[in-house]
Amino acid sequence: MDNPLPQAAFFDIDGTLFDTERLWAEALALLLDEELSLRQSARALSELTYGLAWPDACAALRAHFPGRLDGWSDARLGHALCVRFDALFALDPPVIPGAVALLRRLREAGVPCAYVSGSPRATIETNLRRCGLDALLDLSRSVPSDDAPRGKPFPDGYQLALRRMGVAPTEAVAFEDSRVGATAALAAGLGHVYVCPPPGAPDQRYPSDVCRVTAWDDLYR
Repeated sequence: MDNPLPQAAFFDIDGTLFDTERLWAEALALLLDEELSLRQSARALSELTYGLAWPDACAALRAHFPGRLDGWSDARLGHALCVRFDALFALDPPVIPGAVALLRRLREAGVPCAYVSGSPRATIETNLRRCGLDALLDLSRSVPSDDAPRGKPFPDGYQLALRRMGVAPTEAVAFEDSRVGATAALAAGLGHVYVCPPPGAPDQRYPSDVCRVTAWDDLYR
């Protein structure tokens, strides 16, 4: 796909650079089973929470399991979830090779790249270092969930990333896998928003303005 190079590129993390949406669902299934005796399949939990920032995922869980999460704050649930997620990630880091190759191509072409994610900074950056990818992203101008007042599908994270990069929305591109992520990028006015969900992702109805690609390898070659 022959497109002019952007002035900045923003990568989602879970489901885009790492095939971790499934790991979050597996970690959540472990957490609910071990702490609350709620036996749920990772697939069902993925259908419920796919692409959501943690506060929104918590809201979805509380609505789906009324009363069962009482006594657990979002922060306490999040900490317990991250412990389980980090253990699963360390067993077999699920890097998505095509997305990493795309990131390398853009960096080699001089395009500054950062991430915009609904996951916390500590988890993201530990795993980027673990996989040797931290040097490919401008961490100081990236936006984890810690920094954005509202998670995707709100545009806050992308708007902050644009300000940190110092580029106009139309000069930037976003790479996403989820409907909520693509919605956030479009709402921030990004010039191009590409989506490529990993195998096994739930079916999603993407906004009409996104560009769906079958493989990250198709872009900027």
